[in-house]
Amino acid sequence: MKKRVIVTTVAGVLMMGLTASAGASDPKGEFVGSEKCKMCHSEEYKSWKETWHSKMVRPRKEAILKEVVEKWATDGSEKGEGPTTGNVTKAKFKLDDVKYVVGSRWKQRFLVMNDQTGGMQFLNKQFNRYTVKWENYGNANDWNTNCGTCHTTGYRILEYDEKFGKHGRTVKDSYSELGVGCEACHGPGAKHVGAKKDDKKKTIFNPANADIKAQSKVCGYCHIRIENEKFMTAQGNPREDLPAPKVGDSYKAGDDWTTWYPEQAIIPGIRPSQPASKEYVGDLKGLFKLDDHAKGNGIYEEAKHHQQYQGFVQSRHYLNGEMSCITCHSPHAGKGKLKKVQKDACIKCHDASFTVDKYMPNTGQTAGNLFMRSHTFGRNPRKGGAGAGDLGPLNYYE
Repeated sequence: MKKRVIVTTVAGVLMMGLTASAGASDPKGEFVGSEKCKMCHSEEYKSWKETWHSKMVRPRKEAILKEVVEKWATDGSEKGEGPTTGNVTKAKFKLDDVKYVVGSRWKQRFLVMNDQTGGMQFLNKQFNRYTVKWENYGNANDWNTNCGTCHTTGYRILEYDEKFGKHGRTVKDSYSELGVGCEACHGPGAKHVGAKKDDKKKTIFNPANADIKAQSKVCGYCHIRIENEKFMTAQGNPREDLPAPKVGDSYKAGDDWTTWYPEQAIIPGIRPSQPASKEYVGDLKGLFKLDDHAKGNGIYEEAKHHQQYQGFVQSRHYLNGEMSCITCHSPHAGKGKLKKVQKDACIKCHDASFTVDKYMPNTGQTAGNLFMRSHTFGRNPRKGGAGAGDLGPLNYYE
């Protein structure tokens, strides 16, 4: 497939759309894509392809779930109608209109074209793999202008309309690759690819060589919940991600995103003025467990999904500088390095009574009655709900 820049533009000025994700490229030529990395790092690439990072956003024909197709019209329950409507435009869509699917392990969401902007919008239902039922999903923003920095690699805002609404809107953006590619964690690779052999290691970011808190900050860029009022979606609503402060730039692994536009972004649990013990409003309401159990422990577990970093930074593991995310997690294996098994991590430092199931209860809700593990590691853990261990094997349609 011929490579092209993936660009979206509001108001139909430039309608290149999102029609060929596999062949994206970076308009500034800094990001080269994971396929390029594969040429020299085949073992790492093969291991990464097996991870959820590589599977974040995929074409419908490649990744739609078998149960989704079978139950598209209805899941058989009284209110079990499947997705029919675009959340932004309110236009009607069919299964064949779905361009991409987001997720597959816990739930699956569906992206269709927004003809008004050239971007992508979500459909009005998501599929819960635990209940095997449809659930309402109401995010009424272009996906790429709300989730782009973490659902893609090399994301950039290329044009921003400051005069629109209260805080403006994203007009044009781009990304180099769908999903969480190699360069999401290692930074742009163009200089690395072009460097002489002796300079190779100097031209790429390796989290393993960063200090222990900086390692986790790379993961934290996406495993977090925020509200952004510096940059808005194509619809003029606060974004749920953190684009680089300067229009045209992209986040690069190792950047200290916690310092970006402090007056215009709410990042609970990360900035002293925005503690985890506080109740927030809007989309951030109910972010942490704030009940007597949490107050008694002095630890406020994650109550929603993709906010593991906000839980982990409260833990003694983090505060004492003992561990980082990659102490227990492997984004990929490599030459002579096996992929870590998370459930076996605790016994490397503790006795057999310390288990993932006990000290990492499922508290962060990701779908109806389905939860993700807390990363606070409290000494008096609460009982959690159903989680990944309660899900059956994935069944793809094709």
